[in-house]
Amino acid sequence: MKNLIIVFTVLCFFTSCKKDDKKSTKTNNNTPTNVENIADVEEIEIDDSLVLSDEISDFLQNKMPGYEILPKEKWLSEEYLESMSKSMRPLYKDDILVEGDFNGDGEDDFATFLMDKKGKIRLYAFHKTSSGYKKYELQKEGSGGFLGAGLDVEEPGFVYGGNKEVGLEYNGINYNIYEKTGTTFYYDSGRYRKVLTND
Repeated sequence: MKNLIIVFTVLCFFTSCKKDDKKSTKTNNNTPTNVENIADVEEIEIDDSLVLSDEISDFLQNKMPGYEILPKEKWLSEEYLESMSKSMRPLYKDDILVEGDFNGDGEDDFATFLMDKKGKIRLYAFHKTSSGYKKYELQKEGSGGFLGAGLDVEEPGFVYGGNKEVGLEYNGINYNIYEKTGTTFYYDSGRYRKVLTND
């Protein structure tokens, strides 16, 4: 009888161990799935195509012949983009053209980088008018290599640059050379001015 109890106890112990093995296998199987899910998030392709309104597209085609919005392949190098995780990379569609009310008339203006047939790049602001847009050249970028810069809209308020404080009544245009310097262009008294905002 004593031997029977010992055998029964041993069998119960082995059965219990097998159940624990199955549980740990399930837990182990869940871990790679979670890792795969994280990897899947990193692999999701983001649509980075620039979509222009018909109004902007028609204006650029008709009034800026010989110019095109800077193509993506001239914007940033693949090497630079690959050095960052996908979630941290700047997006061409967000940084190459921005819209805001830059002169306070309540209309949607825009700013973008345009490249001519010789490969020279310039930053322009375009103010909406009753007949289209009025053009303002903000900066010459030169040609060759990659632009390495992007745009963002600055909200009205105070902008601090060096030892200077500027109050913006309307949207400004933030021009950023990635990981280097930033400049805010703002419209004041009929022309654009700029303030260095970081380095």
